[in-house]
Amino acid sequence: MHRHPLEALTLIALVPRLVAAFCSGGYFAMDDHFLVIEPAASWVDAPAYSTWLPWNQGADPRPSGHSFFYVGLHYLLFLGLKAIGMSDPKHMMVVVRLLHALWSLVVVRTGYRIALRLSNEHTAWSTGLLLALLCFMPFLSVRNLVETACIPFLMLGAWRLVRVPEGPEVKDALVAGLWIGLAVNVRFQTLFFAAGPGLALLLARRWRPAMVYGLGVALPLLLIQSVVDLYIWGRPFAEITEYVLYNLVNTTTYFVHPWYNHLLVLAAIFLPFLGPAIMFGFVRRWRPLVLWLPVILFIAIHSWFPNKQERFILPIVPLYLVLGWTAWEEWRRTSAWWHRHQRLWKGQLVFFWSLNILLLAVLSVSYSKRSRVEALYALRNERPLKGLLIEDSSEGEAPLPPLYYLGQWDLVQVPWTDPSADLAAELERHGEHAPDVVLFVGMEDLAERMARITRAMGPLHVVAVARPGLLDRVVHALNPVNRNETIIVMRKDPVG
Repeated sequence: MHRHPLEALTLIALVPRLVAAFCSGGYFAMDDHFLVIEPAASWVDAPAYSTWLPWNQGADPRPSGHSFFYVGLHYLLFLGLKAIGMSDPKHMMVVVRLLHALWSLVVVRTGYRIALRLSNEHTAWSTGLLLALLCFMPFLSVRNLVETACIPFLMLGAWRLVRVPEGPEVKDALVAGLWIGLAVNVRFQTLFFAAGPGLALLLARRWRPAMVYGLGVALPLLLIQSVVDLYIWGRPFAEITEYVLYNLVNTTTYFVHPWYNHLLVLAAIFLPFLGPAIMFGFVRRWRPLVLWLPVILFIAIHSWFPNKQERFILPIVPLYLVLGWTAWEEWRRTSAWWHRHQRLWKGQLVFFWSLNILLLAVLSVSYSKRSRVEALYALRNERPLKGLLIEDSSEGEAPLPPLYYLGQWDLVQVPWTDPSADLAAELERHGEHAPDVVLFVGMEDLAERMARITRAMGPLHVVAVARPGLLDRVVHALNPVNRNETIIVMRKDPVG
């Protein structure tokens, strides 16, 4: 009966995601490259490079605090792609983004089904359109962020919890737990979400579904997380234990924002003026509690924890949208005030969709961190290299080079940020492995910086000039903390 609108939504969602898969290169944040792609690719090409593994750490190995599940899937994918002769890193990343694009369609399909269960066909259709075409969804869906990669698992679990109107029976509770347990394997913090349905079932005195649900969550953790850690570290749950300990020690090390920061993100992320409407609906209607409680727990715990980064809240955004939007639409249809001001609401929707489609078109073809990727990719024809000198004395914080795009892992990396330091002595310390390539990050004081490096290294020639993409420039304009650097790639002239 409802197959046609669901299939139509799937096709609508697929189009911008395919565009993003082919046209939106690079990486969004440090984590979606250096904590996923870089280690997975290095395990294929240079197993001794990554320091995640105990046999690469020396005498006193210690877990890194990262799940091997999601990264391990990328390792197997890269291994398979290399086996069939694909070696170009950009081509392999298109495959990675295509797979993520297809995986993200689960969010649209389950979101529509949940909305249909909570409302009517009209509201379910508009909910599905929001999930399919919300401006940032396709762009983030094809990234390697664990915060977005875990969402389909959460939505599959959420759907099983409300599939039956009377609430989940034992089988549905078990399947929901399995899906949500897999999400925890991808993103450890979703354990806070996982506690919500179990607590809701206990509050409803549904003892058997609650117990079976808890067993379902535990099984993927036992079969995947503990077994992998037992093999690598000789003890179960080594990585998740280290993750908890690290975050307890570093509660204020990174981004400390006020407690309401994530609420502001949720209010603003849906653009004017849907954000406040969705938040109003979410707060107003607390049912079904089995879905509402995990979302509010996730928000509350992340709001309490001092270290707040905006992307941390992403795992619950689709379900929060479904709950809030269906509740808002239910209230709006029965509101006498909105009944008298229907033109106002229609005008607001026209404004929202006009702005959203414009941003969707831009984001879906945005090449993020373009200059860093292109700088390393330009050096592929220059191999083999001895080392990289990342000269960033203008800002004093040299970015990590994405070696995956270079394809060479066995080279020295020297971040150079102090213009008064003795570079010649540093190069001498590395001997025959001294860097022979310089990445000049940023254009500030470039002539003076080049002169200093040339005095220490000798003559250099330009290999490439890598410029930032449109998204990088816009993000920098909105907040200068985000780097927007042109990178000049230079190599030492051969002797003789």
